[in-house]
Amino acid sequence: MEGLKKAAIASFVISMLVLLGGGWLAKDRVPPYPLQIISEGTEISGKTEIIKGQNAYQRYGLMDLGSVWGHGTLRGLDFSATTLNLTGRHMREYYAEKSGKAYAALDSDAAAAIDAKVIREIKTNNYDPVTGVLTLPPSQAYAFLKVREYWREAMVNGDNTYGLQAKAMKELSETVTVGDFFFWTAWAAGTLRPGENSTYTNNWPPDVTVGNAMMTDALLWSVAGILAFFIVLGIVIYAVHRYRILYGEEKAVETGSLMMNLPLTLSQVRAAKFFVVVTALFILQTCMGGLLAHYTVSPGTFFPDFIATLVPYSWAKSWHLQLAIFWIATTWIGASIYLAPVISGKEPKGQGLLVNILFVAVVLVAVGSLAGTALGAKGYFTENTWFWFGHQGWEFLESGRFWQWLLFVGLIAWLVIVYRGMKDKLFGADKDNSGVVMFYLVSAVMVVGFFGFGFFYGKGSHLTISDYWRWFVVHLWVEGIFEFFGVAIISLFLVMMGLVKKESAMRVAYFSAILVFASGIIGTAHHYFWYGGPSYWLALGAVFASLEPIPMILLVVRAWKEYGAIQDAGKDFPYRWPLFFLTASSFWNFLGAGMFGFSINLPIINYFEHGTYLTANHGHAALFGVYGMLSISLMLFSWRSLVKNEYWNNGLLKTIFWLLNGGLFLMVVSVLLPEGLIQTFMVYKHGVWFARSPEFYNMPVILALNKFRIVPDTIIITGAILLGYFLASTYFRIKPVKCGEGEDIYYGKSCKML
Repeated sequence: MEGLKKAAIASFVISMLVLLGGGWLAKDRVPPYPLQIISEGTEISGKTEIIKGQNAYQRYGLMDLGSVWGHGTLRGLDFSATTLNLTGRHMREYYAEKSGKAYAALDSDAAAAIDAKVIREIKTNNYDPVTGVLTLPPSQAYAFLKVREYWREAMVNGDNTYGLQAKAMKELSETVTVGDFFFWTAWAAGTLRPGENSTYTNNWPPDVTVGNAMMTDALLWSVAGILAFFIVLGIVIYAVHRYRILYGEEKAVETGSLMMNLPLTLSQVRAAKFFVVVTALFILQTCMGGLLAHYTVSPGTFFPDFIATLVPYSWAKSWHLQLAIFWIATTWIGASIYLAPVISGKEPKGQGLLVNILFVAVVLVAVGSLAGTALGAKGYFTENTWFWFGHQGWEFLESGRFWQWLLFVGLIAWLVIVYRGMKDKLFGADKDNSGVVMFYLVSAVMVVGFFGFGFFYGKGSHLTISDYWRWFVVHLWVEGIFEFFGVAIISLFLVMMGLVKKESAMRVAYFSAILVFASGIIGTAHHYFWYGGPSYWLALGAVFASLEPIPMILLVVRAWKEYGAIQDAGKDFPYRWPLFFLTASSFWNFLGAGMFGFSINLPIINYFEHGTYLTANHGHAALFGVYGMLSISLMLFSWRSLVKNEYWNNGLLKTIFWLLNGGLFLMVVSVLLPEGLIQTFMVYKHGVWFARSPEFYNMPVILALNKFRIVPDTIIITGAILLGYFLASTYFRIKPVKCGEGEDIYYGKSCKML
């Protein structure tokens, strides 16, 4: 056991050093912001305008309407791919007009000559790192002015084909500079790095008209990733059987009944309201998802009309993402508060008051953040306040910096509350020597700590560097640390239900942590493939992201094995549906995070898939499927002990289970997966600019798929509403407080088993 513990620590430290070291080496190789952009001796733009345009892109939440370099919303345009394609078109027009003809009227030889000349000019890097000046040839300067005007008109007049509202920006100067920013992203995606054969974005987006084609490195490292997956999978299978990691005797099933009948403390009863808030956030999140699905078919329209005017696509998308993080995180907060007295056997003084204070803080952050992003996307904040109180502009991290700090403080307060409740099991005579409690607390500390990486960038930071730190939160916090926390809390969960002994749980926990850290931390690199970083991210991301499907399923396999034995013995298990949701989380981990993730993370596929609905397919199955189902499992596990037995409704929970899981499965297999496959094919055939254009989304087959999405969306929303009904209807059926502060809930004189 000690060897596994040391290996887990080593895996974490080494993996972090690799990822941080890669970032340190990459910081001087990002696409440069030219101090000046000149053509024929005249300055036409520069760093000031580009940064102002980048700020406008963030200020109005355009990352939740479209994307840059593939990162952002998948329904709208990719602004960089569209701009790069437009640049090539206008450059070809420029040279064709010089010959006295329109480009379309040229014969094949003349057109081919112009094509080659345009590609050569786009690929030539005319940036001078000494002076900071980017010199554009006349054809490219002509294209620059054209695309600047194209985006100015779009921002002023709107474009309902992808949900862009008219006069979306409050300052006219922003409608101009946002075009300068989009041109800079296109320039970085089209021009070659000094001394290299690839662009700053490693030749993404695919577009043969501007000379962008997949690097040979993508093929090489994809093969390496496949080999790494099978080699490590073989080692894991061998280790599981050789060292009997998933083996061991289960504890008595009566433990489950003991858990259900434990007397409650004040903090546990007060934790119940966190779960009621969770279901409200969950229902609102699914409704926003339904609205987004409607906008996918009919952008900018809804009945009644005022909804589409009031809630544009970017607002709905921002809330859909924020709410997902909020309700999942709030579930874990509530479950942790409930578990603390169960683990320690007693409740510290003042714990109930602290729980109430934390609840107010959580509600304040949720309401303030949601209101801020909505008002920010509408432009109601000034130049000096939008970043702090409005829409910060980054997908999944939309909340203004003030709300981000407030959430961070709230997470620290949660950590203090959890620590107070468990400290007797960490130190002293009652210390838990198995390591389960310490493992759990360390995972909670990491949840708080890794959220802090979101403060490492600010307003006006370089786009690539900001995105590097953003993925420390979005990927590492969610797919790495959430997974680590999930392993820890599942260990506690299964030990308490009597399905796994502490020693067995810790073997699996340490073994899973080794894999989670090695694959999840270094595997973050697959998000850096095409976002302005060096090509070595292809190697790291391809190899280590390929290992991500392996870890979390191990512990749940063990749990289901034991549960099967309980069922065979005919025992009545009180935590049947919490365990079913836990098992569903394992299923989605295999399908959504595993199969779908592995299938798109290899560079040879990701090059064409990046920015398509295959990413949405993986995202929905992984975030909702894995962490959503895990969170519902933990919520129901806590609720089972809180609510009086006669009001527990297994029949309703069965319906909720199949509605949520069946709806998600139907959404994945009938809409997101086929649409993503068609879209990826269109990227391969035409380029990203077409696969993200209104022409693609108006194809009959795509319209049919997106119209059908009303079916799975309705099923999921119904499941969410029923879950909310179940908690709301049983909230006033919670058992009374039976244990006072400082009393032993297992042996206290006034604490009576129910």
